[in-house]
Amino acid sequence: MENKEFYDILVKKNAVMNGHYLLKNDVHTDCTYRVNKALQFPPTNRKFAYEIVKHFLDMDVQLVVAARIGAILFAGEIARQLEARVIFTDGLWENEETVMYPDLEIHSGDRILIVDDVLSEDLTHLRAISRKILTADARLIGVASVIDITGKHNVLNVRQISVLQISQSVWMPIECPMCETNTVLEEFPTRP
Repeated sequence: MENKEFYDILVKKNAVMNGHYLLKNDVHTDCTYRVNKALQFPPTNRKFAYEIVKHFLDMDVQLVVAARIGAILFAGEIARQLEARVIFTDGLWENEETVMYPDLEIHSGDRILIVDDVLSEDLTHLRAISRKILTADARLIGVASVIDITGKHNVLNVRQISVLQISQSVWMPIECPMCETNTVLEEFPTRP
């Protein structure tokens, strides 16, 4: 694993949750992440954000968009370090669409970085934000996250940077080793 130091910080701040979890797509996993448990501390947030910022210093980022409510702290710190505006969505995902929080807008010509807390296989929200960016005649220049569990590079064909890239073990319920041992299954809390 790259950046073991950052993973150790997440563990120390109780942001790595081990157990038996049911994910939104009906698969099971033995580990999930609550990165805001670590990012609620400004020195930690600043350190994690700089791992992203240093890859975008030369790209004239004008707007940082928090992809979900869970990404607001991280996006705010990245925007502060890049001296860019920051906005976020309303957090309500209906019909694979979203709106920006009232009075927060994407302007024509904005150079935009989308920030997420955990980049997963479900890219619906990122695609919806990308459509908003195109509609506003702005330019998406990058996607950033604390953790990338997709194993994919360039999910939206732009620069994609994560502090940590982690391979997450997932199983269909019939193949789940924790189900075989009758480990209690917890439904992962839904998040916007």
